[in-house]
Amino acid sequence: MDGLTRQVAKSPCWSIFSISLVMLLGLQYKPAILNYTTRLVDFTQYMLYNGMTLFPIADDLQPYPDYTIANTFLEYLFSLPFGRVSILSMGLPICMAASLMLVFVYKLGALHDKKWGLYGVVFSLFTWAFLDGVTYLALDVYPALFTVVCFYLAYTADLKQAPYRLAFVFVALALGFTFRGPVGLIGPSIVVASYYALSKQWRTLLVFLLFAGLTLMAGVALLAWAAYLQGGNAFMQDVLEMQGLGRIANTHAPRYYFYFSAGLLTYGVTVVVALNVIVKKYKQFLFAPRQADTALLFYLASWFVALLIFFTIPNSKKARYILSITPAIALLAAYVFVDKEGVFVRVRERFLKFCLNIHVIGLGMLLIVFLYELYIATPLQPNYLGVLSSSVALALGRYVITRNFSEHPYREFFIVAFGLVAFFSLDAFLFNSITYHLELSVEPTPKFLPYWLW
Repeated sequence: MDGLTRQVAKSPCWSIFSISLVMLLGLQYKPAILNYTTRLVDFTQYMLYNGMTLFPIADDLQPYPDYTIANTFLEYLFSLPFGRVSILSMGLPICMAASLMLVFVYKLGALHDKKWGLYGVVFSLFTWAFLDGVTYLALDVYPALFTVVCFYLAYTADLKQAPYRLAFVFVALALGFTFRGPVGLIGPSIVVASYYALSKQWRTLLVFLLFAGLTLMAGVALLAWAAYLQGGNAFMQDVLEMQGLGRIANTHAPRYYFYFSAGLLTYGVTVVVALNVIVKKYKQFLFAPRQADTALLFYLASWFVALLIFFTIPNSKKARYILSITPAIALLAAYVFVDKEGVFVRVRERFLKFCLNIHVIGLGMLLIVFLYELYIATPLQPNYLGVLSSSVALALGRYVITRNFSEHPYREFFIVAFGLVAFFSLDAFLFNSITYHLELSVEPTPKFLPYWLW
């Protein structure tokens, strides 16, 4: 155990990547792929059996205008050595991107305190919308990765007096465009631009906006050229419409309140704690000289608010579209464990109490589901055995923690780690199971795939 602890401390980034990758791949386990992700299976299978294309090919053998080819190409590469598409080969690119995002969350927090970075990773994994996005292969995980990468590079360029890092910001912006189209570049650009504006680096802001704009224009030009080669002028217009203006003005009801209400609530306890930090620190943001820690909190809060406002503009709104707020709210929430002023003692203790009781809350939810199923035609089908058995194991774990670690110097981290395991169990056996069976009951074309690569 001590050897493992030393190894994790010696290589924290590699450890975070490896452990989180295994955990997230575990959540991928399911008999079939459903809903909007079924088209991703069609894309990958077509490429595996027919070769490379410039755009994904859908099941009607027509190029699909709403996605770039990058994610499909990675899924193709992971499927190619084994000659078949599997749930793991579909999930690996997204899970790796999510794990890399967690590495940069750690690196960003660790610039000030390693504890801050570590708890930032934990709160990211406590974010239900993030886990749901990874589980259902939301391509918005890629913008989340490149957003934190861009902010980290811009922030450390100032912190470490290393302006050459700014060149890599534009590389990350280009990769964001490659994986998610224009929105994959614009979101990270807004975060970096807000950082430069709030830190009053006006000249750097103008230079950044100029080169970000040029990167965007170059990306759009290449996208249009590839679309023209793939499907001619009509398909090129479809691509520019679907990945451009079509995302802003469409037939969806505006619902301008969505990301400030139900859409935000799907981010769970993480966003609640993050908002608590913002509310209690806003005076220091606005009216007092900001220390280094407070300045980072201020930039994280602006990151959070800027993306909410930006994604409110398009009519089409889904909770997964704002996954790029995850690093910001996770690090904001993590601050309650590194605050030295004692402002967040009560918030911290309440969260620790919540962690110790997640398995009990899960049993309560299971009972409600059981009673609800007595009166509905379509059963919800949670994994009763999984929830009950994991709750028993977690109850034993809680007993060990409260009995043997009440005075341990790492008591808080043990409790939070326990809560994270409980949350993952609840997500896997209750939330995911219910969601899967409900979608399976209405899915006309489920894609039944083997789980393992081989």
